[in-house]
Amino acid sequence: MTVLRQILFTLLCLHIVAAFGGLTRLRIQQQTREELSEHGKKTFDKHQKAMEQLAKLSSQIHGVKPPKDDDKFNMGPMSNPSMYQGDMILTEHQAGYLLNEAKMRLEAKHANKTGTEAEKEIVDKLKRQRNKKHVLETCIRFQKSQSFKGRHGLRIFPGRGCYSNIGPISADNVQDVSIGQGCEWNGIVQHEVSHALGLFHEQSRPDRDDYININLNNVAPNQRHNYDKTTLAESESFGIPYDYGSTMQYDKKSFSANGKLSMVPKNHLYLNTIGQIDKMQFNDIKLLNSIYCHDKCKGDKAGLRIFPGNGCYAVIGNVAIDKPQDVSIGSGCDAFGLGKRCVYEIKGNGKKVQIRIEVGNFYPSERCLPEMALQVKYYKDKTLVGPTFCGRINNQVLTSEDDRILLNYVGTMGSHMLKLKYKTV
Repeated sequence: MTVLRQILFTLLCLHIVAAFGGLTRLRIQQQTREELSEHGKKTFDKHQKAMEQLAKLSSQIHGVKPPKDDDKFNMGPMSNPSMYQGDMILTEHQAGYLLNEAKMRLEAKHANKTGTEAEKEIVDKLKRQRNKKHVLETCIRFQKSQSFKGRHGLRIFPGRGCYSNIGPISADNVQDVSIGQGCEWNGIVQHEVSHALGLFHEQSRPDRDDYININLNNVAPNQRHNYDKTTLAESESFGIPYDYGSTMQYDKKSFSANGKLSMVPKNHLYLNTIGQIDKMQFNDIKLLNSIYCHDKCKGDKAGLRIFPGNGCYAVIGNVAIDKPQDVSIGSGCDAFGLGKRCVYEIKGNGKKVQIRIEVGNFYPSERCLPEMALQVKYYKDKTLVGPTFCGRINNQVLTSEDDRILLNYVGTMGSHMLKLKYKTV
C-alpha cells in the first residue's frame, strides 16, 4: 500500500507537469481565472495587478529582469506563476502590505543599507503599521453545504493545481480553494485549507535565514520573488518556532530551474524531511488552535501527544547509562510486527543522551515522510518534527539537547529494521 501511494503521487506529479508544461505565463493566468467563482475572479484580478507590481519591485531588489507574459513555465501542482509563492491569492490588504514591504527593501538597497540593522529598521516600521486583530476567534468546524449565498464558505474544486487565498476574504461570499490533479494527498489539501484559514509558508517567515539557506542561483530569475521573506508571516506565528516538518514548508527543489536544490536546511539532517505532504504536524495544529481555539484546549493533558496518528501508542522506555546499550527493532523481533509503529523513549536522568544508529532500513524515498520512516526527536522542544530517515542508514550519531530522545519507528515491510546503541554523555 505504501509503495502504491508513492507511485501514485509520482504519476500525478508527472501528469500535471506534462499537462501544463511549456505554457506561457499569460495563458496560465487566463486558464486559472476561467475556473474561479465570480467573486473569486474579482479577487484574482486585483491580485494579478498587485503581483505585477510585486514582480517589478522584486526584480529590482534581486537585480534581474521582471517576468514577461510570454515567458514559458513548467508548472507543478504548487508552483502556479499567477500565484504568490506558487499557491496563494492575495487580498488587497495583504497585497498592499507586501508592496509596502518591498518598497522599503528597495529603498534600503538604494541607500546601501544592509545587514541586521537595516532589516530591523524595516521590520519595526512594518510592525507599527500592521493590524494584528484576528477576525475569527471560534474553533474550526466544517459543514458541507450546497449553497453559500450571502455567507462565507470555502468552494473546494478541481482547478489547475493547488492554491487558495490567505485567510478569510469576505463575510458574505464563497472563496475558492483549488485541489487539482497532483494535489490529492492529505498534507496538500490541509496545506491549502490552512492558507484559507490564514497560515503562510514556513519559508517566508522573517526568521527563516536562521534555519534555511536559499540558493537563488538555482531558481529562475522570474521565480525568485517566491522566496522573498515577509513580516506578514510573523504576525501569524504566535511564538511557535520554525518547524522543518511543517506541512507549510516547501520542498528542497521548489521553483528550481535546473533540478538542483533551491532550499537547504542549516541542519542538514532535515534535507529529506522538508516538504513533507503526508499530514499536518503538531505545530501546524497548534498554530491553528492558537488562532481559533485558544480558549478551548485547557487542562494538564492538553497537547501531550507529540507524534501524529489516529490512535494512541504506548511508549516503550529505557534509561541510558554511560556505557553503550543495544536496541534492535524489525524482522525477527516479536515485539514489533509488520506495519506497526513503535514510539521509543530513552532517558538520561539529567544527562544528555547520544544514540548511534548502526544500521537501519526503511522505505527508500527522497522526500522522507514521517509516516514512512524513522523520526528522531532530539531537540529540547519535542513539539518540533524530528529529522526523518528513509532508505538505508549507517553509523548516524545524534545527541539530545536535553536528557531525552524520542524515536518514532514505522516499519511497513518485512525488510525494515533498526539497530542502534545509546548512552549518556
